[in-house]
Amino acid sequence: MPHTSISRFGLILAAALVLLAGLVTSAIFLTRPQAQTVPEELGKPVMAAQIEFLADAMKRSAARIAAHPQTLACFASASPDVCQAQAANLQALNQDATVLFVTEGQRQLLPGFLPGDTRKLLANAGRGGSGATATATFNLSLSHPVTGADGKRLGYVIVEQSVPQLQALFDTLPLPDAAAYAELQQSGGGDSAMVLMRRGNQAIKRNVRPTLIALAGTPWQIAVWRPITPVVESIAPYLLGWLVASLVIAILVAATILAVRNRVADNLRTLVKFTNDLRQQRLRADYPVSLAEFQTPLETMLKLGKVMLGKQKEVSSQARIDHLSKVNNRRSFDEKQKELFGTLKDGWTHSLLILDIDNFKQVNDTFGHEAGDQLIIKFGNALKACLRNSDFIARLGGDEFCVVFPYTPLDRAQELAERLRAKMPESVELIPGVTQKLSWSGGMSEFSRDDREENEALARADAALLEAKRGGRNATRVRAAA
Repeated sequence: MPHTSISRFGLILAAALVLLAGLVTSAIFLTRPQAQTVPEELGKPVMAAQIEFLADAMKRSAARIAAHPQTLACFASASPDVCQAQAANLQALNQDATVLFVTEGQRQLLPGFLPGDTRKLLANAGRGGSGATATATFNLSLSHPVTGADGKRLGYVIVEQSVPQLQALFDTLPLPDAAAYAELQQSGGGDSAMVLMRRGNQAIKRNVRPTLIALAGTPWQIAVWRPITPVVESIAPYLLGWLVASLVIAILVAATILAVRNRVADNLRTLVKFTNDLRQQRLRADYPVSLAEFQTPLETMLKLGKVMLGKQKEVSSQARIDHLSKVNNRRSFDEKQKELFGTLKDGWTHSLLILDIDNFKQVNDTFGHEAGDQLIIKFGNALKACLRNSDFIARLGGDEFCVVFPYTPLDRAQELAERLRAKMPESVELIPGVTQKLSWSGGMSEFSRDDREENEALARADAALLEAKRGGRNATRVRAAA
């Protein structure tokens, strides 16, 4: 099975979240509100409405003038007096406008009507019925036919009025975008158009088709070019948002993974510490972990460890305890002797007492081994009951026992030995109906810094024990170090 790591899982998680953020960003981009078209944004500007209103007013005025009886009289008689009187009336009514009467056939200006700058319009007057033309000086001219009582066309009424506010209106024209471009155009022949005014960024005119807004009743139109936003520019904000979100995701995932990895490492170190303690047959009171996932397994391991440690201690204790007397065995005595011998160089003093049960062989021969075993058991119990807790008791073999008095000088150990003899019971019951007098012989010595071997003190005590047996038993002999 291939190995993996927390870092790898972190990379997979970060990649998945970044991909998800990209999908969400794409969805937001695709569902964003679409920009309105130029005609909807621009609508019908105030400029167009005002000019169309002016043109409509001029058209109605031309119709009224054409139908006026004095106008008909002027066309019918071509009398200078009649025409000049009508011209004076029209001039009084509207001083801003210029009115011209043009005959149908000769295309002659009737007397009394000055042509001004509009004579060049006479050549096209009346073509296609009523129409509208304009000059580059922003004058608006409209014509209307004059019809007699018999229905015969007599000529045309031409009304011309300047539009001085046209430049201000065009400058306040609302554009859909700061980078847009607009032109006020006058229709020419065919598809051509003459530019009267312009404003905005003319550079975008080459690549974009214009939106045309016709000014009804006039020869003018407004053309608007709006820049097309490149796809890259429209996507850029969303792409930047995705990159920022991805960076935030990466930082958060990295921080989380680092924190989890550190905690896992700490908990694993706790498990290693627990394993080492178990191997050394000792357990601490608590093994703290920071992740709940480790708590239950560690508690289970701790319970099993305590059971194992208890069994190991039980086995180790049984290996060091004499099975019959329930005191330490020869192996434990050897280890204790080695331990104490190592402390002599520090100036400590230790003493030991070898005990041998008197008449033990006679008990075995007379009452059997069961009685002898009971004597061993009772003697061991008596030693444990009469000695200090700090004293070390061991059975060396057969009926021979040894008591070690740690950190105790020889003279003090002699007092303890005599106290032991005085406190020991005089007799013990071995088996029902069999009671044996309890006595023992002892030999004492002390550990000496002059000893080369750790068992030299034991050898001296054993020699003292032999002297006690030869001297009649039930006594303690002492052999100090030379």
